[in-house]
Amino acid sequence: MRLVTLALGAGRGLLVLASEDGPPRRATYNLHAPSPEDLAHLAGQLGRGPRPLTRRVCLPTAGSAVIVPLIGGEDGSEVLGFLYADDPGTELPGDRVLGLARSVADQLALTLTRERLLTALRREEARYRQLAEGAHDLILSADAAGNVTYANPAACRLLEPLTGPLTGAPLLALPTPATREALHLAWDMALAHPAGGRAEITVAGYRLEVRLSAVQGSGPGGLGAGGVLLVARDLSELQTLADEIARRGQALEAATSRQSELRSYLALFTQAQEEERRRISRELHDDTAQVLIATARRVARLARDLDGPQRERADDIRADLDTAIESVRRFARNLRPSVLDDLGLLPALEWLASQAQTAARLEVSGPERRLSPAAELTVFRLAQEALSNVDKHAHAASAALRITFGESGVSLRVSDDGQGFTPEQAEARAQAGHLGLLGLRERVALAGGQLTVDSAPGRGTTLVFELPG
Repeated sequence: MRLVTLALGAGRGLLVLASEDGPPRRATYNLHAPSPEDLAHLAGQLGRGPRPLTRRVCLPTAGSAVIVPLIGGEDGSEVLGFLYADDPGTELPGDRVLGLARSVADQLALTLTRERLLTALRREEARYRQLAEGAHDLILSADAAGNVTYANPAACRLLEPLTGPLTGAPLLALPTPATREALHLAWDMALAHPAGGRAEITVAGYRLEVRLSAVQGSGPGGLGAGGVLLVARDLSELQTLADEIARRGQALEAATSRQSELRSYLALFTQAQEEERRRISRELHDDTAQVLIATARRVARLARDLDGPQRERADDIRADLDTAIESVRRFARNLRPSVLDDLGLLPALEWLASQAQTAARLEVSGPERRLSPAAELTVFRLAQEALSNVDKHAHAASAALRITFGESGVSLRVSDDGQGFTPEQAEARAQAGHLGLLGLRERVALAGGQLTVDSAPGRGTTLVFELPG
């Protein structure tokens, strides 16, 4: 910095170089390090070339100065820093000083640009070397004479047990006599065509796909003067991987087919179960309940003809028969409530909420409409099982059924304010044989819908069933 300052006929000098990843670097001569504010002030005086500065815009104690930007970079337009020199005198620098300042700044910018490019090149070389070192493919480079200049660890592991050290060895003599003709042809093709050359060889039981490409060099000869890059990929490993993917795909297809068969069987089983429930419910209502009613009436008539203890016993029998009749009717309704077939889904859900042990209410949103018989039965059974789980396990004070009719489906939301549970607790219950939640998932899946469960200890439980229809 001293020589530059003296050559410009100045008393003090400052060189500021921008940094890519930190504060700017500075070099001074006969000048205390300027503050960041002073540097920002000087940077604001920069133009496209050397510029004389008057006392008003110089650093303190200076009478005149010259400032020139360092312009370079990859595109030649980046400001890399600036050169500043001042003097106590007030006479502005002349053309000779300005021209010299421009020449010095150009040389500094050229040097700094070259330094940056070399740093970037070293960084890229390190990155590509890291990629090559970790690659599973075999990577070798050879000079124009065909001698190996680099071999990555994968190449060394496979080839050096057969050939000895690779670096310095002739590439075309590797790795075995049986492969040399194919490598020679690929080498000639790489030197003759920009697309490079290709060969398939077998080494130590591995089938390799070899690709060679010429590397541009600075020496005479044009294409290939820099040497050749060889990349070999293990096709046997790829084939093994492809076979494994195909095998797993077949296993997945078989499992999917089996799952579809099981779902079809389960759907038929569920349909048969509903038919059997309907039959038993009808028989209980039409046969068993009617026989009990007739018997109760006969006992009532008999009681009128009796006196004393015998009449009391007859009345007790009549009361027991009335209880049995109500139990049979309730059981028949639970098996297949006639209100679902006669009046539809919403009245059936209202009846279901009124029959629950936990205080429950029904909420409806969206334009009400009838669903298909199968869809209404599915929604009813889901609500029935969900409320049954609330009664048995939730210890809740209240519950709510909310059904929402959408354009392409229906949503059923069953919530309670009970004790809630964790996923681990739900899994433990399933392993212990309590399959209520699992049964709900399976039933909603058979209908082409999905179930979302939201629960936590102390926060109750919410089940949301999304169904088409």
